[in-house]
Formats: sequence, structure tokens, C-alpha cells
Amino acid sequence: MDVIIHKNIEILNRIFPNWEQLKESFYDITIFQDKSWLNCWWEYQSNKTNISPYIVEIRVNNKMIGIIPLYISWIQIAKIKFRILKPIGSNLSDYLIPILSKDYSPDSLLNIALKKIYDDRSSWDFVDWGDIPENSFLDSFFYNKLMEKKLLISREKTDVCPYLNLSNNIEIVNSKLSKSLLKEIIKKEKKMKRNGTLIYSKVTSIEEIEPVMNKFFEFHCERYENMKTSSRFRFKEEREYTMKVAKSLLKSNLLHLSYLIYEGEIISVEYAMTDGNNIYLYLTAFDQNFSKYSVGNLLLYKLILDACKNNYEVLDFTRGDEDYKSLWGTSDKFNIRYQLFNRTIKSYLFKKMYNLDFSQFMMFRIYLKLKGIFNGNRKEVQTLS
Repeated sequence: MDVIIHKNIEILNRIFPNWEQLKESFYDITIFQDKSWLNCWWEYQSNKTNISPYIVEIRVNNKMIGIIPLYISWIQIAKIKFRILKPIGSNLSDYLIPILSKDYSPDSLLNIALKKIYDDRSSWDFVDWGDIPENSFLDSFFYNKLMEKKLLISREKTDVCPYLNLSNNIEIVNSKLSKSLLKEIIKKEKKMKRNGTLIYSKVTSIEEIEPVMNKFFEFHCERYENMKTSSRFRFKEEREYTMKVAKSLLKSNLLHLSYLIYEGEIISVEYAMTDGNNIYLYLTAFDQNFSKYSVGNLLLYKLILDACKNNYEVLDFTRGDEDYKSLWGTSDKFNIRYQLFNRTIKSYLFKKMYNLDFSQFMMFRIYLKLKGIFNGNRKEVQTLS
């Protein structure tokens, strides 16, 4: 096996498999490993901040059998700049795992890739890998390394990720829901239908996306304005990014954009994604004039009914422990975050700083100045034992 580290983003389009091949031939894939999702994320983030691609490719007999799409960002603490290695998709994605062929043991592929990354430790100081599904192959791999104590590594359980198992028997799903929630939804739907026509719909063409998403942006900004805060969609670049992602996902048959129409007007929008078996809820917005009818809940219930009818298996609420999610009869799974340090002085310093509170950090800063290495000019010529 050969491992190549690519430091240009264009390589993704050359080596990345299409969605159908990805889903069939690689482990534990979700839509957050789709090429269109990763490309849109990269274009958006690279325009906002200084980042550099760090894409690890594993090959055998000139055939790609693994991709670990990472990037380097920089953080400055006082006058020292540290290089942080993170998975592409961080912050805006969920379930961030490498793309590894089912024809090979994940551990064997990860071992050879990790060795290559550590051989190149002069390029990075700290690996910050969050949003790893608990008990996934990557969690198991890193956990074993943690137990072996061969690496400077830490593990923490971070976000809860509620999910609802679906069934084509809607009564089974209804039995999981809060009785008061279900009663409220049925009551308010009947009230709305007495006064007008209520229609549940899904986007199926590229032409439908813009009008639906523009309503979504309008509702989202209006809601946050009423909360005396601001929506990120007040910014043109945020709207353009989200719109572009939606169009890219539709082209890959991964978009699940649904909405409610009442008397000819869109009143609620659910921006979600699907891989054919699971639906991943991402963002919701609704017309505040219809808040008394709980049209956000009503849309979600209509989505659940439609998903059950079409034999979807799981409705994934993605990360976040908001109270309302438990009302839908969800079960919990968790994401894990790992932090890896290499055995250079600079990485060791970052590890110490990272775990200090402010007063401890100020004392450590004085210590570094006294040692003459606070200005960051000292070369990394030592390793930690």
C-alpha cells in the first residue's frame, strides 16, 4: 500500500468516487462524505479564512482504497502560531469519518495512514477531530490507540445525536411520540384545514429550490430578529453557500427539501438531506404569523408520515440536545472528539496551553518567556520522551 499526502484541493475531484460507488463500496458513509458537500464546504470556508488542504490518499496497485480529507488551519496564542489538522466539513457537518474501502480492514488502512501523517509531523502541531460517531470504526481505532498509550491522545464524548427509527406501520411510530405532542398536531391541523387548504410538498427540480430557499431565509431571519438576535442568513455569502449546497445535493439525489403550503403560500420549510435510507434534519424555519399552529411540528410530522410511506429507516435529528427532540420518541447516540498531539516541543506546548485556564496560561506564558521560546523562533529539534 502507498499513502500520498496531497496539499491541493483539486485532487478531490480526481480521486473521489461518485455517490453510488461511495455508498456501496466504502464503510459507514453518510451524505457528509459526499463530494459535492465537501467541495461546497471547502469553497465557503476557504473564502472566509486561511486554510490549507491536507488530503491523505491510500492506494494499492494504483487504485484508490482510502481518502482522509483533512485541512490545516492556524491559531495564534500570544505570538506563537499553531497548525491544527481537522477533517474537511468541521462545524457545518456531522459524522466525520475517513472514506475507506470495504475490501480492506479499517485498522490496517488507518494504521498506515496515521504513520504517514506522523512522519509528516513537521506540517502540523495538533489534530482536532470531532463529530466521530460513537462506536464507529474510527472511534474504535482511536480508542485502542488511547488504551495502548503509544500516542499523545485524548477522547471526550461531545454532542448527543438523537434519532428516530421509522416503520412502514405508522402506528408503531406514533406510539413513540409524546401523546400531548401528537394530540396537539392533529388538533391544529384540523383547525387549519377548516379555514383553508394545507399541502405538504417536496422539492423535486432545480427550479423549485430558489423560491423555497428564499422563503426559508426570510423566515429564519424574521425568527431571530424577534428573538433580539441575528440569523446568519442575513449575510449574502451565507445564503449563497446554503443555496449552492442545496442545488449540489439535488444533483446527487441527496436533497430532502420539504415545505408546507397554506392557501397557496409557503409557511414552513424543512431543509434536510437523505441517502435513500436515512433522512438527516439540518435546518427548519417557518412563518411567525402561523406560530400558534405549530407549523414547524406539523411539517415535521408530515415529513415522518411521508418517510414511513416511502420505507425510510431512520430520521436523524443530527447533533444537539434540544428538549423538543425527545418529544418525537428519539433514541440517543453520541459523537466523540479526539485530540492527537505529536512529540515535538511545539505540540507539547500547545497541549499544555490548551488545558490551562486563564490564570494558569498567564503563568505559563511567563515561563516560556524566561526560557526564550515564547517568540516562536526556537527550532523544533527535540522530541518528547
